[in-house]
Amino acid sequence: MKTTRAYKLKVYPNYHKLEDMRYTASRYKIYLQMFLMQLYYFSWIRFYSTRGMGGLANQAQKQAMGMIRGEREACKERENHKSSCPEVKFELCPGVIRKSDHSIFDYWITVTSQWKNKVLIPAKSHSKLNDKLRSGWELSSRCDLIKDKNNQWYCRVFVTKTFLKANPVEESLGIDVGIRHGVCRSDNYIGKNLFPILSEERDSQRERSRQGHPKKIFKTKLRQQLDIEVNRALARCRANSLNLVVEHPKVLSNLKHDRWARSYFARQASIRAIEYGVFVQWIHPAFTSITCSLCGTIDKQSRANRGKFICTSCSQEFHADINAARNIARKGQERIQKKSDSIKAL
Repeated sequence: MKTTRAYKLKVYPNYHKLEDMRYTASRYKIYLQMFLMQLYYFSWIRFYSTRGMGGLANQAQKQAMGMIRGEREACKERENHKSSCPEVKFELCPGVIRKSDHSIFDYWITVTSQWKNKVLIPAKSHSKLNDKLRSGWELSSRCDLIKDKNNQWYCRVFVTKTFLKANPVEESLGIDVGIRHGVCRSDNYIGKNLFPILSEERDSQRERSRQGHPKKIFKTKLRQQLDIEVNRALARCRANSLNLVVEHPKVLSNLKHDRWARSYFARQASIRAIEYGVFVQWIHPAFTSITCSLCGTIDKQSRANRGKFICTSCSQEFHADINAARNIARKGQERIQKKSDSIKAL
């Protein structure tokens, strides 16, 4: 299974190169959005002629075709087949990256303008990208120059590596994600409380808005903490030969403020599990918080408060989120076993 990761590199263009890059990116964004709308709403037309429009328009149409194809494939995987035309939110332009041999910069990015004028833009690497390259990842020659919401330019590069597909094993580790109690696992692990991080992010956003500063990407620190928990859980599964069972990110309509955290954790776990060689199972979270993990009794009265679970049948007391994580692990393992039995029956 081929896996791709993206990283940001800082670029150092001079004034003239910056102006060329701005013009190329603005033209490319116009072409890309135009072809996206044409290919999406007139699906019976495979491609449009770019004669007289320059090579930049040809590149934009190729990328638009790939984006439309990816959107339609994603719709087939979802139960709800509704979709909308992709929207280009940032100014960007494609480029080709190559390693620098005799320069203080690590890479040179070649950007071709609409009329085939080539511009060389220097860029520097960082430790995370270098670690990936040392561990066997390959750097793709294709890259993108993007301007973010704060009018800062950066280069997005891609690294690829092939991994073997993970197979399910006999035992599973269940994960329950919340805000007050963070990430709780079926092995009695309780993560850091996410509520102070979320409150700090909201206070920072309000203060930046009050002072008239541009807004930063919301929930950055919350993402970082969840990424740490994802890596810890996957490392635990790899060390003990366990499956990882998480709640399905699409079945979260009954959740409120912690819906985003659960969905983000599940998606990141599925993406990163390929590198760890861990099998990930999504399950429906129904009744996991009101079911006793010991006797299986389902009763809303057993949930004494936010953090305590006392079974009305067997009188056992658990941490509420640890109990939910154990139920998630059990449901996930049952589903894995059911799939395995059906395959053997064939």
